[in-house]
Amino acid sequence: MKKQKKKVTSVDKYEKYSEIGEMYSSKWKHLELFIPCNFRMLCAILNIKLEDVLGDFMWIVSYSHSDRATEKQRRAARKFFLTCGFGQPGYAKNDIKRMFNELKAVRTVCDTINGMEPDDTRLFWKNNHMYVEHWFKRWFEKNKRTDDVTVLEKY
Repeated sequence: MKKQKKKVTSVDKYEKYSEIGEMYSSKWKHLELFIPCNFRMLCAILNIKLEDVLGDFMWIVSYSHSDRATEKQRRAARKFFLTCGFGQPGYAKNDIKRMFNELKAVRTVCDTINGMEPDDTRLFWKNNHMYVEHWFKRWFEKNKRTDDVTVLEKY
């Protein structure tokens, strides 16, 4: 009697994390802002686009991937954010500092993956995408928010 080969089907239960979920990804947002005349004049004098100033700040303060940002710039942006009291009183200042530290840690790890084998890189990004979702939900629900995490779609 001929022995039958068992067919093994490999299922990747983490396949959905191959790409970051739409809700948790960076996205374009069209805003209508009232721009103070002094800021407009400064931008005109210095020949810089106000979109560049605002865009750079967002990428720098959030520890997102920006090759132009130095650690000194990130500390200054973080200090500005905290000094203005953004997110407070909803979260304690120390909690917000911890959020920044966690974002910085993720950024630090992401900066070390050059030279990884392709399979390892794919696995790394799946893990990273899973962590991003976990990180957001953990902080979002920390203060017993009553709205659903899908509120992120509005931001």
